[in-house]
Amino acid sequence: MHERAYGEQPTNSQEPITQLETLCHRPNAWRNSQVRDALPDPLAAWLDLQDGLDRQAHLRTLLTLSRDNGWEHAVKAMDDTLEATGGLDPASVELQASRLAAGQDPIEYDDPIDLSEYDIAFRH
Repeated sequence: MHERAYGEQPTNSQEPITQLETLCHRPNAWRNSQVRDALPDPLAAWLDLQDGLDRQAHLRTLLTLSRDNGWEHAVKAMDDTLEATGGLDPASVELQASRLAAGQDPIEYDDPIDLSEYDIAFRH
């Protein structure tokens, strides 16, 4: 048995969260990552369709929310938000993850929400 010489980070790469930070810096490794395999199929498929910069931004959101609220809550929040709105608005995902971590009921939407109308309104 030998003491670790450097750092306190876990060396177990079996947990998706341990790969997430590296993946945020190297988003092209997405398709072969354990992070992708650990996500629900609809969420992984949606992220597959995103360009590199958008995927990287969503992975950073997942990393931040995982640190703040736990992996399970962050993933569930992203999956719930994607299902309800058809996208991953960071504010909606963060709100959902916070509610789940606090033990509150998730936000339920009657119909999918199309926020593109707000984008049009605020451009003018």
